[in-house]
Amino acid sequence: MTKTFLKTIPILIALFCLFSCQPSYPFEKVEFPTKSFTFNPKADTTLFGEQGTRIFIDSETFQFPNGDLVKDSIKIELQEFYKKSDIVLAELSTESNGELLETAGMLNIKAFSNGKAIEIKSDKRIVVHFPKGNDYYKKMDLFYPDSTATDSSVVNWNVDTISLIKRTMRLSGFGWWYPSSNDSTRYDFIPKDFKEEGYYWNPLDFYVKSYDFSDRTIKEVEQTKNVNTYKGFGSWNSNGVECELYVTKKGYIRSPKIVTNLSRRARREMLKFLRNLPQLEAGKNKYGDIIERRGLLFIKPGDIVPLYETEEAYVKSFNEKYARYEDEPIKSMDQAELKFYIFSVGKLGWINCDRFLQFEEKVDLMVDIKASPDLQLKLVFKDINGVLKPKVVDGKYVFQQIPVGEKATIVGIKNSEDNLLAAIEELTISESPINDLKFSGISLGELRKKIDAL
Repeated sequence: MTKTFLKTIPILIALFCLFSCQPSYPFEKVEFPTKSFTFNPKADTTLFGEQGTRIFIDSETFQFPNGDLVKDSIKIELQEFYKKSDIVLAELSTESNGELLETAGMLNIKAFSNGKAIEIKSDKRIVVHFPKGNDYYKKMDLFYPDSTATDSSVVNWNVDTISLIKRTMRLSGFGWWYPSSNDSTRYDFIPKDFKEEGYYWNPLDFYVKSYDFSDRTIKEVEQTKNVNTYKGFGSWNSNGVECELYVTKKGYIRSPKIVTNLSRRARREMLKFLRNLPQLEAGKNKYGDIIERRGLLFIKPGDIVPLYETEEAYVKSFNEKYARYEDEPIKSMDQAELKFYIFSVGKLGWINCDRFLQFEEKVDLMVDIKASPDLQLKLVFKDINGVLKPKVVDGKYVFQQIPVGEKATIVGIKNSEDNLLAAIEELTISESPINDLKFSGISLGELRKKIDAL
């Protein structure tokens, strides 16, 4: 018996080595980097995230929840979610009330002063830039999470329809009278010392859009048709306001007049706007002599523009701040919109740069596995930058209303006895359920690589 036992020992040792030498991956806590910024609330600030995010913050933008203005230094904490692996490993999903979204990135932004959480004032916005990458041609919208969101989880998003846009008016046309019949010099209403940066087709358009016209005046102008008899100005016989004015030799507005028939209240508001236009470059005749010019402006209503376009401090920040931090500085609004999706953001926390996707045929895809709190499932699309979480229906996982025929990958993650296990299986979406997932040990680094490669 002793001999038999001695013969068994080498076998037991071999079996022990066989199993103990298998790779063991201890469960690693998934952490997402947070970048912190500290700055003076009295100064305009531009922040630069590690993954390409840009945030412009105007001076005196924040307040405490009780309404007191923040006067001491501010700390911003920024988390960026652009990579598929980050979105899959986080408790995030690209879904809005049952509709699939395609994302260009998600952010979580927090702000503090003296250790207390602060918020954006109701009359302020911060300007957030999501880098476009190769998706520059896709139109994206701003989304906020619904009430079910937590500090670490968002499963449903709502499109923003309030803070993103502003109803305003714009400069539709301008013209001038020649000082004499033999002088055809041109005049373009350029602000004094203006530096051409390509923001607008005419610099005065910025001042029209930036002016805070009342809703009543905007509505009245929308409903008022201008009628004039000037030769060559037939295009001005449409809804809008025709204004006459003089530009003095020093570039100041003199004797502004509203030609269009408006109410007294709206007329006062339009005149106030004209009188507050900046000093302009003086006009010259064909001999180069400075002269007084007489001109026309036509202002039309109803344009919907992003709020950031009406923020003068933000527009000026391109040359002053971007050039300081970037190898290829952004110097104009046009350049910025080529490289970024830009939004005016009115509240902190989670925000999402997404767009809705439409599909003719959808199906509920069931994963025939018993639901467990230790198991996380995600559906990652191949040709769509979207990630979905399943619902639990009758104890089973179901991805609801997903597009038939799209290629995707199911990613399952769970920990068993402190080991990280993952299942990654490709499929083409159909009505056929998923009956099994094969899990194996994997490190967190390897898992991230596999997900990003999908």
